[in-house]
Amino acid sequence: MHGEFRVFMHTLAKPTTTFLDAVLTPAELKKLSLEELNSLANEIRQEIVLNLAKTGGHLASNLGVVEITIALHKVFNSPKDLILWDVGHQAYVHKMLTGRRHKFNTLRQFKGLSGFISPFESEHDAFIAGHSSTSISLAVGMVLASHHLQQDRKVIAVIGDGGLTGGMALEAINHLGYIQKDVIIILNDNEMSISENVGGFSQYMKRIRETFFYKDIKRKIDFIEDKLDQANLNPAVKDLIQIVKKEAKDRFDTPGIVFEKLGVNYSGPIDGHDLGAVMKALNDVKDKSTPQIIHVITRKGKGYAPAEADAIKYHGVPAFALEPALTEKAEPTAVAVQPKPRTYSDIFTEALINIARLEPNMVAITPATAEGSGLVKFGKVFPERFFDVAICEQHAVTMAAGMAKLGVKPVVSIYSTFLQRAMDQVIHDVAIMNLPVVFGIDRGGLVEDGETHQGVFDIAFMRSVPNFTVLAPRDARELRNMLYTAIKESKGPVAIRFPREKAVNASEIGDPAEFELIDLTKWQVLRPGKPGAGVLLAYGAMVETAVQVLPELNRVGIEPMVVAARSAKPLDVSLLQKVLRDPKNRIVTLEEGQLTGGFGAAVLEYSSQLRQVDPACKLADIVNLGIADKFIEHGARPILLDEVGLSPAKVSAFLQKYLKF
Repeated sequence: MHGEFRVFMHTLAKPTTTFLDAVLTPAELKKLSLEELNSLANEIRQEIVLNLAKTGGHLASNLGVVEITIALHKVFNSPKDLILWDVGHQAYVHKMLTGRRHKFNTLRQFKGLSGFISPFESEHDAFIAGHSSTSISLAVGMVLASHHLQQDRKVIAVIGDGGLTGGMALEAINHLGYIQKDVIIILNDNEMSISENVGGFSQYMKRIRETFFYKDIKRKIDFIEDKLDQANLNPAVKDLIQIVKKEAKDRFDTPGIVFEKLGVNYSGPIDGHDLGAVMKALNDVKDKSTPQIIHVITRKGKGYAPAEADAIKYHGVPAFALEPALTEKAEPTAVAVQPKPRTYSDIFTEALINIARLEPNMVAITPATAEGSGLVKFGKVFPERFFDVAICEQHAVTMAAGMAKLGVKPVVSIYSTFLQRAMDQVIHDVAIMNLPVVFGIDRGGLVEDGETHQGVFDIAFMRSVPNFTVLAPRDARELRNMLYTAIKESKGPVAIRFPREKAVNASEIGDPAEFELIDLTKWQVLRPGKPGAGVLLAYGAMVETAVQVLPELNRVGIEPMVVAARSAKPLDVSLLQKVLRDPKNRIVTLEEGQLTGGFGAAVLEYSSQLRQVDPACKLADIVNLGIADKFIEHGARPILLDEVGLSPAKVSAFLQKYLKF
């Protein structure tokens, strides 16, 4: 978008936080009255808005759970009682109330507070959380362990309606209903996930929201039950009334009955912003010995009008992107809007749209990441060829396999860290059948969200699966042509990974409707270099880093060959043999991924194979640069790249030391 438009600009002033200042731990919160707790809720919302204007983060979801979080800490005793937050990005309020408010301005900053739940931060974080649909399974495991160890504690799982669409959550509810243990599930129903919730279960939850009939009729049945216990009735009459009551209960076409049929007692729906009602609901079930689900209706972005109006936009926000808080006045200021640089996600979606016009049998599939990956645009152009299957990564992959078996050309758009959840399906349903499913692996490499979201394992785990072609583009043009070639010509599965970054050379793309078939298995020599000056084999995003360090290397007399190695599997064995068989060469591989089993490991494996064929051969030395065998914390990508030795400065320093004769 070009031109100018008017937005509100202002300096956010820090409001009074009398009650929040006093609540250093949950113990102080328990002393507050209901009126004081409501004032605390207002202060918390102001604090979230102000801090996220500086740090960025998940806004809408956290504004929606303020009352739920306060009620949980009022009624239960953390950390003795275990509160499990599904995904964990909605636990900012929990962090504030458990001794971390003074660090809140470091949220998502390097060495600061994590944007997700982390037991490494606080004993109040019962388990790590970054992926969806895990909390109820964890709760089942923990309640069973607590009973076995004879521990007196409650286990509470907080899960959203989006998380409840995940198969793992439904599996856990099925098991919980069978074992009848005292897990309390808080269903935070705000119709919120990364993208719009879809599927039959989501529609079922919508019907629950739209009727309070079930709650009313259940209250009346419970009332009748109480009166029957007091009445002196003929046993036959009493039995008849019990039968009628049971049949009536079974025949009500009411939404909550599904949970009860599974063996989990249902309460609700209740207003999740009525703090008194939420506390009452928790108190009503906290001493029950059977599984309970409390259905709480909340409003995403509650208390902050821009987020209430567009919760998907404000699901996650960058720093300095927030409009003024409602309590503040601001004067309109005209500002010029600069067009945003196009990301690899943008390039991927644009290419899919244009390829779909050429390939009528191509379809796009995503597991609830349409907004984050940019596929919303594809869905608007080709709604009948777009499938968002909710938070069901396993289903997305096997569904794609079924489509491919019958001749459709499916492209699965999925984040690297979420693809991990579907590896059995990748192997069992796609690779063994050698089906032409294309995987567009977004967020490949380092991201700011920390250990649970780092996309650094996909090179290794995809390379280990037979029949796969594993690719990474060096720039926007190559991504487009890779995708086009894979869809057009591939006879087996193809994985194309790209980072969460602005796309290199995006401005150099000409006619977006034009594509070029390329040899996916052939690497490109970008700089021939001087004999014996070293060879840089760079994979994907690291090609740009290799190019960036050349001027500094040249300045000190080092002129290495630079190779854009677009395929980690298969390797370009003809080019690789050429550089390996020159013993004067020093080869350096670069990849933004785990070294264990990664691209560099593939080069070393091939070198070993050459030695097995010819034990007397003299081969070049090889050094691998990548991410060591450890989990990487949260922080901005440039900082993390520097920490792991992959920033241009660190790569240049290493190469000068290694290649200097």
